[in-house]
Amino acid sequence: MTIDFWLEVLLAIMAFSLTICFVRLYLGPNPPNRTVAFDTITSHAIGIFALLAMRNKAPALLDAAIVTAVLGFVGTVMLARYIEQSNLQDWESDEE
Repeated sequence: MTIDFWLEVLLAIMAFSLTICFVRLYLGPNPPNRTVAFDTITSHAIGIFALLAMRNKAPALLDAAIVTAVLGFVGTVMLARYIEQSNLQDWESDEE
């Protein structure tokens, strides 16, 4: 079993996990849960870019991973500020 085989296995696992995260993002009952799903999707995308860079021997994909990390961080901070400024009482009553 070569490293190429394991890279393919890891890419398949990451793709399946990413699909589950997108479902969570779509079905999330409230914005904080969707924010966590968004952050997880960003982390998965970074991992997939890194695996593809190793498989294809394309260092340019690592640049894409860095850009994705920065944009994901900015997006998470923006969503957190939105949640902070919104009324949290509405979301807490939905969970009960």
